[in-house]
This record gives sequence, structure tokens and C-alpha cells, in this order.
Amino acid sequence: MNRRAPRALALAAALLWPTHAAAATVLEELVLARDVICSFNRSGPVNAPPTAKRVNDDLMVIIEGIGVDPGTASVTSSRGVGAKSARVYPTDTGVHIVEDVNNSVVVTTVFACETWKGEAGQRKCMRFPAVIAWHFDRSVHLNPDRSFLALPGSSYTGHCEPWNLE
Repeated sequence: MNRRAPRALALAAALLWPTHAAAATVLEELVLARDVICSFNRSGPVNAPPTAKRVNDDLMVIIEGIGVDPGTASVTSSRGVGAKSARVYPTDTGVHIVEDVNNSVVVTTVFACETWKGEAGQRKCMRFPAVIAWHFDRSVHLNPDRSFLALPGSSYTGHCEPWNLE
């Protein structure tokens, strides 16, 4: 598989996602959800031959308190202990939740809703596509979209759903 293919797919996906006005809508939907649980699987080159179908996710992340204190949230990962503080940045690409980890960052990017529940005026997002990456580009706090578009194809892909589905 061409190593540039995952990066090209991420770039194409970013170009197809909504503009900044829609990113604000993504943030509004996340604020309505307040807490989301996300599941991710490794992306990038696949094993040959492919392994058997996976039953479990590679990574679980819980993002809590979105919108309680503007611009912040708490992140708990299946690869760590306890909740960590994070910054929330709505941009043209989506909403970036950035957790500082020593000299690196873990960035969860949530995109426009893909599954809705309810009638017009009463709709609630039930599923957001998302990616997560751990990298050393701390300029993500200044320009999250530039940092996101420069990522290699090693991000984990998945989705986030509201903790409270009602």
C-alpha cells in the first residue's frame, strides 16, 4: 500500500468537511451532548494477510464537560489513569480537543454529525466521526487545522457518541 494514501485520505476528508460556520455547529452539538465516549481503531497500512475481524477497539476515550467551562474539557483514556484537562478549539476542519502530555500533545478531532435522532427542531446528534493522534507539534494550540493537515496516516480513526443517549 502506498504510504501516502492514508495521508491523502485524511487531506481529502478534511477538505470535504464543513466550513467554520459548520464547525461552530459541531461545537454546539458537542456542548449539547456535554460528555461523549469515543472508540478508535488503528489506521494506516494493513497487515497482509489481514488479521481476523477485530472485536475490541484499540483505544477508548471519554471527553467530559464540553462547554461547562468554555474552551476546556476533561479527557480520560483507556491508555492512562484519571481525567486530564484539555483545550477545545472549533475550526474549519472540525473541533479539536487538545491534551498536553509532557512535550507532546494528544489531539482528538471531531467532525460533523453523521447520525441524528429525532425530528426537525428536536434533533440530537448520536454519532460524530473522529480521529485521534499523538504527536509533538505543540503549535496545534495556535493553528489546529495546519497541524491536523500535516499529520501522517498514523492517526486512529473512529467515532464519538453522547454518553447520555436520551
